[in-house]
Amino acid sequence: MLNLEAGMGQSNCSFCGKNEKEVQKLVAGPGVYICNECVRKVSEIVEEGGEK
Repeated sequence: MLNLEAGMGQSNCSFCGKNEKEVQKLVAGPGVYICNECVRKVSEIVEEGGEK
């Protein structure tokens, strides 16, 4: 996976839509990006045994 620092490229989080200037980090996967804020939210859902 590619880890993009804020300010590089023109990428948006695939979950919340924020661009790289609005978040601290974006992590890229094949055709998808996720920001540090959404990673935190998803982690909380998984830890709670969250929704499917």
